[in-house]
Amino acid sequence: MSEKTSVIRTVMLIAVLFGVFILFASFYKQTTVNGLDVYAMQNVSVIHHPTLSEFFTSITNAASRPYQYAIYIFFTVIWLVVERKWIEPLVLGICLFGIRFENQWFKSLFERDRPMFDRVIEINGYSFPSGHAMISIAFFGFLAYLLVQNYSLMRSFKKIIYWLTAIFVVLVGFSRVYLGVHYPTDVLGGFAAGGTWLLICVLLYKMLVGLVKRKVHG
Repeated sequence: MSEKTSVIRTVMLIAVLFGVFILFASFYKQTTVNGLDVYAMQNVSVIHHPTLSEFFTSITNAASRPYQYAIYIFFTVIWLVVERKWIEPLVLGICLFGIRFENQWFKSLFERDRPMFDRVIEINGYSFPSGHAMISIAFFGFLAYLLVQNYSLMRSFKKIIYWLTAIFVVLVGFSRVYLGVHYPTDVLGGFAAGGTWLLICVLLYKMLVGLVKRKVHG
C-alpha cells in the first residue's frame, strides 16, 4: 500500500469514527436509546461482586490521570534524554493533553448527568463522553503504535501488543459501566471520539517523521 493510499484510508476512517461519535451524541437522549442504556446498567449491576468490583476498580485506576502522566514522563525521559528523539514525546504529549482537553470540552458541551444506579465508586462531573474510554483508546493506543514503530523487538510482536492494548482499553470501558459511573453510550461515544483523535495523532506523527527524513536526505 502506498503512503498516499494509507493517508486517504486513515482520513476516511477518521471521518467514519467522528460520524459515529456524532450519532451517539445526537441520539443518547432519545427514549429508545436511553431505555437501552438503563436496561444495560440494570443488568450489569446484577453481576456486582466484591472480587469483580476490586478488579474493575483496579482497571479503571490504571487508566487514570496519575498513571497517564507517569507513563508520559517515563517515555519522554527515555526518548529525549537517552535516545535524543523529539517527535515521539511531542506528539504523545499532544495526544494526551489534547484528548484530555477535548473530553472536558465535550462534557461541558453535552452536560449529561451520570447514571444513578448501584454505584461501586462515587465520582463527580458529567457523563458523556466517558473520559476513561476516550483517553485510554487515544493515549494507550498511540503509545502502543509508537512502541511498534520505534523498536524492532516490538514490531516482531506487533499483533500481540495491539491485541493486549485493545483488551485493556475494552476492559477500561466496561469498568466504567460496571462501576456505575457511565452509560454504555458514554463509553461507545468515548471510544469513537478517542479513536478519531488517535488516528489524527498517527497522521501528525507520520507527517513530522516524513518532514525530518526529507530534510535529512534533501
